[in-house]
Amino acid sequence: MCYFLYGAINDGINKDDYEKITKDAEYHFNSGDVNSVNKCVAICDDSYRITLNHCDCNTAIGQKHTNKKELEEIRDLLLNLQNVRGIKYVLISKNWWKETNNKQETVHIQDIDILHFLANMEDNCLYKLELYKKYY
Repeated sequence: MCYFLYGAINDGINKDDYEKITKDAEYHFNSGDVNSVNKCVAICDDSYRITLNHCDCNTAIGQKHTNKKELEEIRDLLLNLQNVRGIKYVLISKNWWKETNNKQETVHIQDIDILHFLANMEDNCLYKLELYKKYY
């Protein structure tokens, strides 16, 4: 069958900020949590799909190559989402049709090379990408 990209953002964000940042983006996130996304994946629902594509088999996510324009667009979106008031995290996973997430990982955006992270995402793993600003 096909790959699909799923994801969510936390509740309580400033919707005006979010809409300004994502108005021209190819990726959109509904508010939700880990359980919501995992339930959606389990029943192959589209309520937490982050693209409007028929499928996401051609996605650069998880393809091991960091020099893809798509990854740069997602990176820029993630960096811009940090400016949404109230945002704490983005959930994202890449799943083969009818395969559920068999693990979960949490990373902070300031601790990773975003392009490398996106290029090396594992299938069927739900990633929680924390976006809040860390103070040292």
